[in-house]
Amino acid sequence: MTTKEKINILMVDDQPAKLLSYEVMLGELNENLIQATSGKVALELLLKNDVAVVLMDVSMPELDGFELATMIRQHPRFQKTAIIFISAVHLTDIDRLKGYKHGAVDYISVPVIPELLRAKVSIFAELHRKTRQLETLNQELERRVTERTEELESKALALLVLNRELANKHQELNAIVRTAPDIIFSKQQDGARDYISDRFYEFTGADPEKAMGLGWWDYVHPDDRERSLQGWMDSNHSKTNYEAEYRMRGKDGEYRWFRSRAVPIRDDEGNVIKWYGTCSDIHDSKLLEQSIRDNAAELEKMVDDRTAALRRLSVRLMTMQDEERRRIARDLHDGLGQELAVAKMVLDKTAQRKTAGADKQASLEASDIIDRAIQQVRSLSHLLHPPLLDEVGLISALHWYLEGLTERSGIETYFDVQPSDFPRLASDVETAIFRIVQEALTNVFRHAEAHNVWIGLTQREDATVISVRDDGKGIEERVAQLQPDSVGIGIGGMKQRAKEFGGELRLINSNPGTLVELVVPFSKSAGREVAVLNAQG
Repeated sequence: MTTKEKINILMVDDQPAKLLSYEVMLGELNENLIQATSGKVALELLLKNDVAVVLMDVSMPELDGFELATMIRQHPRFQKTAIIFISAVHLTDIDRLKGYKHGAVDYISVPVIPELLRAKVSIFAELHRKTRQLETLNQELERRVTERTEELESKALALLVLNRELANKHQELNAIVRTAPDIIFSKQQDGARDYISDRFYEFTGADPEKAMGLGWWDYVHPDDRERSLQGWMDSNHSKTNYEAEYRMRGKDGEYRWFRSRAVPIRDDEGNVIKWYGTCSDIHDSKLLEQSIRDNAAELEKMVDDRTAALRRLSVRLMTMQDEERRRIARDLHDGLGQELAVAKMVLDKTAQRKTAGADKQASLEASDIIDRAIQQVRSLSHLLHPPLLDEVGLISALHWYLEGLTERSGIETYFDVQPSDFPRLASDVETAIFRIVQEALTNVFRHAEAHNVWIGLTQREDATVISVRDDGKGIEERVAQLQPDSVGIGIGGMKQRAKEFGGELRLINSNPGTLVELVVPFSKSAGREVAVLNAQG
């Protein structure tokens, strides 16, 4: 109950006028005033409410004030409820004594002085309020004491479990230290060892306790001693982890490589108070490292030789591929193409001799079929190796190919050449550029869902630059990064062609579409021009 919470004051009198007057007198207290016109009603209200003060008249019909007070006091709940009698008839000292015997805390005679009544009721009301607050505080205190007791019991149990676990861990640690293949040690702040495991004595054959302090340095190889000691001094000064590799003498007189590591233990102020560490035998791994270093140069030479051989083979394969394309294109044009042309002339002459009928119609249809076959053979021959590429150069071959692409696919192409008098390049360079552009545009047609393609060819002082950019859907990031598991044969071939000329292929999402760059620097020493190629993949 808070100090602002109102308390209940029960006023009992069989005359409503008196109840009204009491209410006026006590209204300034700002408490809950409850009225009862009989002892029976008063008992019912008491059972339903927490009443702090009962103000009652002594003379009431059926159940007078003395009897009502006796009944109230008999109930355990109301044994401490303040009862104040008010009487205009029973005014003797005997009446007052009787009132006190029946449990009253005060006896007021009529006429009632309002200030006196308010003061007395206020005292008992406040006393009830303080009592309730004290009960609440006592309950809270008991609750906290109970919680604290339970907490302490829980902590005591946890501490007991922790001590048991600590003892078990200590046994496990001892077992680990005794069976560990590494040497385990601890050092004081100045570096003097105050503990070292039995593994050290097993390896060195030293007398017990001889390695304590700084005695263990006697077993380190003289060539490694100064370096290891300096490393320890540096770590001790910087208060950082210590690590060193040195050779240590065994009981057979032979030295083996060990790696020593130690970490500092600090107090609350950050000062190092101790070091703990291990010393591991790394002799076999040292020998293996030396063997690897001894064979590294020979292995690198073998890799370089194999790489050069593979590069030469790759160049040869691409050259043979281009020559084979050229041969097949020539055979198609000069062989099959010529045979089809002769067959068409024969069918045309046969159709001219026939004046009418189904035979003439069939001859004409066969002539049309052969004519279309001739066109397909020519297109296939040109796609395999455009004659223009050998005869008049890269620019004309690209113009011819772009016109055919627009006609076949409906994709609009735009070709920009800078400068207008773009020079002829070496034959293998022009072939490589044409093949990369061809593969790039094929990828646009198959995958990009583009409507427009821009091709640019620019001659610079140190490079030739060609770019192919579309307005399609772009490519995945892993394809743009040319990850080996994401690129297909086409992009892989473009990358390899660029690499043979010292170039680099780059694929970029241009939002929208895709731009792939290939940079091949111009090399005068190689005796040929090289291109920087930006290609769509």
